[in-house]
Amino acid sequence: MIRPEFRKLLTDQRGAAVILWSCFMIAIVIYIVIARNVLATPKFAGGFSQAQSVRIVLWILALVDFGYYVYWKKRYMTSAAVLAEAKSTKLLRALEGHKGPIEERAAAVVSTYVTRKTVVFAIIEAISVYGLVLGLAGPYPPDLYLLSAVSWLLLTLEFPSERSLEGLLHRVEGSAAAPER
Repeated sequence: MIRPEFRKLLTDQRGAAVILWSCFMIAIVIYIVIARNVLATPKFAGGFSQAQSVRIVLWILALVDFGYYVYWKKRYMTSAAVLAEAKSTKLLRALEGHKGPIEERAAAVVSTYVTRKTVVFAIIEAISVYGLVLGLAGPYPPDLYLLSAVSWLLLTLEFPSERSLEGLLHRVEGSAAAPER
């Protein structure tokens, strides 16, 4: 079993993931504000001569990034993947006070979960950055808003819920209680 005080420490790591998630969400709003202010400047409002080429490349990159997000979710963010590959992740410093193999395993699982969630957030954020560049490179505010909305929606879906983290911890405790064969 996981000691109650260590379980609290484990579940508190979700708070760190929520803070990171919030920063990524706020960044999308900042990108829109920046682009709107720059586009309001007549000098930049006309766009650049290579804007259409940049637009094509950035849309391709956005689609590739979205594909990578889907791949990452299926390959690395399932409960089974987080549990199976937890030993390869470095423990978060706050979780180094574990006692016993069950708590060590739980710390590794939570560290893996938080680290991988951060990677997912960054992959999604890249899509909104492409929108920012599109908004600045030419007269493409609709692209900025569309890619920002997609990022906002994906980040909303990726909110680090308490239920998902608790489910992982229950599986760690359950696997420790099951007799080994």
